Order: sequence, then structure tokens, then C-alpha cells
Amino acid sequence: MSSVIGPADPALRDPTIPAPALWLVAAMPALSIFASLIYMPSIEAMATDFAVGTTAIQHTVTIYLASLAGCALVVGPLSDRYGRRRISMLAMTIFTIGSLIALVSDGIGWLMAARFLQGMGAAGGIVLPRSMVRDALHDRHAARASATIAMSISVVPMVTPLIGGYIQDIAGWRANFAIVAVLALVLWIVAWRRLHETLPPARRFIEGARAMMLGYVSLFANRQFMVHALPIAFGAVAIFSYQTEAPVLLIADLKVPPTEYGYYAAMPAMGFFLGTSMTRRFALSISRSRLIEIGCALYIAAGLTMALLAVVFGPNPWLIALPMVVFGAGNGLVMPNANIGGISAAPLLVGCASALSSCMRMGSGSLGSSLVTYLPAGSAASLGLLIAATGLAALLCWFMLGRGEKGILVED
Repeated sequence: MSSVIGPADPALRDPTIPAPALWLVAAMPALSIFASLIYMPSIEAMATDFAVGTTAIQHTVTIYLASLAGCALVVGPLSDRYGRRRISMLAMTIFTIGSLIALVSDGIGWLMAARFLQGMGAAGGIVLPRSMVRDALHDRHAARASATIAMSISVVPMVTPLIGGYIQDIAGWRANFAIVAVLALVLWIVAWRRLHETLPPARRFIEGARAMMLGYVSLFANRQFMVHALPIAFGAVAIFSYQTEAPVLLIADLKVPPTEYGYYAAMPAMGFFLGTSMTRRFALSISRSRLIEIGCALYIAAGLTMALLAVVFGPNPWLIALPMVVFGAGNGLVMPNANIGGISAAPLLVGCASALSSCMRMGSGSLGSSLVTYLPAGSAASLGLLIAATGLAALLCWFMLGRGEKGILVED
């Protein structure tokens, strides 16, 4: 009996490798999130400028997430083979180029191409920090570090739409992309000087592409990996559905000014900050599975509350946004714990596991951002029911696959 993904080998973990600077590895996913949210208050203005419908601008979110999801599958294996630092620098270079093209785009086609490149580069920012943390730290300590990073970057979704709204009001949508380009260049320079390698040559996976593909197949068939990856994926459908639909629902339909939109858009991030704070506080005393179950239940509660309030009181910005605090808290419980649980299922393919988890999350987010364009226009109740359904699906998958307690490996 054998498996493509074997058990952990203590000899492969070098205790002399220092943990990566959390502020630096947190900045990488933070910039990826910042780039996806900064122009949300500008959707209506961009549609007018490009002479297209708002749905076309919404599809730039879908393209960004789809590109990120697909490239995550490449970034992870490349980092397992060539090291984290080298691939991180390449990813940041591509992201910077895409940001510059977005800044000077004179048509929707160029903007979509730029968002595709940004998504390619953002894949490194999302996938590699978790791999670096797992390279240097053990299970529950890695979960705490992951929660610390998540908690620090949770500030980004709180302030980004607010910043984007004011910049849109003052200088227009291109200024938002200019800020992204400048930040990308600054991060590239800092990383070149301060980002060190966490995966020494002795621990690299040097087999060929076929072995990597077998690794992915094994991950799909690995119950411990899938039981942790699916709640994250279903949560992504919900959060990206909300982030894509909220600007249209609030700004276009309910006439919320772009400068005020950021306050409503910050609600999920505020909840996420609360949830990650709880994870950091209880990670060493409450089981990971229990925290994930509570988080999935909060998904359901948030969606049903939004739908019920919409039916009883009608469309109202605060009644749409406030339930997302509850959802965000659930996400803050699910993501750090499920991330570590998932990538710990494959100790010899940490980069691949992180990549596949990110691919599933961003691919699901892309699906969600596309799915909401087919919901009834201006229907907060439909959005709420969609969010509740994702929570129910996450919880069902969690229990059906054994609550993460019986992680089995593929055998042949």
C-alpha cells in the first residue's frame, strides 16, 4: 500500500529556519485584496466612462478571481520545486505590470487583460504566505500565526472601499489603480531586500510535472484536505457574491454615495476581524473542528437574517450590510483553522495543498461574482438566501466528510 502524499518526516523540518516576518507576508495577500476592492465604488463611473453596462465591470472581478484561481495551481508547485522567494518575486513583477496596464487602459478589453495579469500575480500573494508560515511553524502555532496574519489583513477590506469611494469622488477611478501600482512597486522593492527563503533545497519537491499532477489528484481524494477546503470554498461563493453585488445594490439601486459606500462594505471585514481575534484567543484551547462548525453556522444565520430583514422591512443599506458582520465573524473562524487543517493533510506538498485550496476558494469566488449577476435586480432577499445556502452546503460537507477527524490518504 502506498500513497502519493506520505506522512510527515520530522527530518524534513529544519528548526534553524526562522519564521518569516509576519508584517511582510501579511502585506502580500493584503495588496491582492486591496486591488480587488479599491475600485468597487467606481463601478458605475467606470461603466459610464467605458460606455458599457455595470455587469461588464463586474465581470472584471470574475476575471481577476478566475485568473488567480488558475495560476494558484501553478504557483504552488513551482514554489515547492524552486523555493518560495523566487516565485514570490516573479508573481509580484507580473502583478505590478498588470497594475500599470490597468492604470492606462482606454477600453474595457484592456482593463480585462490587465485584471487577468493582476490575478496571475495576486496568486503568489495569496498562496505563498501560508506556505511560508507552514514551512517554519508547527500545527497549532501555525494556526495562530495564520490567524495573526488574517487579523492584520482584515483591516484592508474595512478601509479599502472607503478609501476607494473618496478617491473616486476626488480624482476618479484611475487614481485608484495608480495607488495599486505604486504600492505594488514599493512591496516589490521591500520584498527584494527583506524576504528570505523558508524552503531549503533539501525539502523541495524535485519530481516532474506528472508527479505534481498525481499530487493534486491525491489531494482531491484526501478526505482530510477536502473536508477543510470545502467550507472555505463555499464561504468564498458568499463573500465574493456580496462584494460584487453590494456596489450595484447600494450605489446604483439605493443611491448610496460612493463616499458612504465604504462604511457598508466594511461590515464583513469588521466581523472577520472579530472572528480571527477569537481564533487567535481560542486556538490552543478549543478544537479546530469546533471553531469551523461554529463559523459555518454563522454563515447560515447571516444569510437568513439578511433575507428576513429584506422581506419584512424592504431594501435598506444597513439591513443589508449589518448581517454581514455575522458572516464575517464566521469566516474569521473558518478560514485560519481550515487553511491550516487543509495544508497539514499533505506535509510533503505544502505548496500544492495551499495552491489547490486557494484555487478552490478563488474559483468559487469567481463563480459567486458571476452568479449574482443572474439574481433578480435589487433583491437583497435573494442575496441573503444565496449566502445561507452556501453556509448550509459547507456544514453538510463538513459532517459528511467526517469533521476532519479521519483524514485518509489515497491508496493503491
